[in-house]
Amino acid sequence: MQNSFKILQNIDLFNGFSEEEIGESIHCLKGYTKKYQKREIIFSKEAPLPTFGIVLTGTIFLSSEDITGSTFIFTELSAGEIVGETALQFTQTGVEYDVTAATDCEILFFHKENIVQPNKVICALRARIIENLFTLLLQKNQELYHKLDIVSHKNLRNKILHYLHLQSQKCDTQHFTIPFSREELANYLIVDRSALSRELSRMQDDGLITFSRNTFQLL
Repeated sequence: MQNSFKILQNIDLFNGFSEEEIGESIHCLKGYTKKYQKREIIFSKEAPLPTFGIVLTGTIFLSSEDITGSTFIFTELSAGEIVGETALQFTQTGVEYDVTAATDCEILFFHKENIVQPNKVICALRARIIENLFTLLLQKNQELYHKLDIVSHKNLRNKILHYLHLQSQKCDTQHFTIPFSREELANYLIVDRSALSRELSRMQDDGLITFSRNTFQLL
């Protein structure tokens, strides 16, 4: 955990916290970290969900299968973002999607009752943690809105451009690497992989983008 403090200070859950306060809050709320390797399952669909987590490093995918068995990736989460937030509900429910490590990653977990039930543990910093949690949940809703906005485009080129511009804004640069392979990006955009590859090539020919594998440059 000691090596993670610099990362934790840049995460919205601990916005405004000193290093000492971060350590104190994790200790009194009984937080713990766990590392996952690429493609390892973090949460399985419909499994009990007693914990929620904050991604510290790496990227994870939230996905589900349709009735044909095809995988549908509906969002990706990176450092600082919340996963398993449905655990914060007062009624116990299972997660409604699979959560998988897209890359090697590390996640900071908290048990629900240590956050929402003040009689479980005594922690002077709980109120500030909860306030920052609300901010994270609002950000999560905004990310889902962006996804709906992307897939609502009927034109494939517009879908791709919208997604790439959002990634550019997120990375604060015109040159960036996305967390998806071609197949994963096709699943995320809900399009055919071959059609996606053809359109990316056309966009490069038209001078809109350049790319190599999953690294892109907006022109």
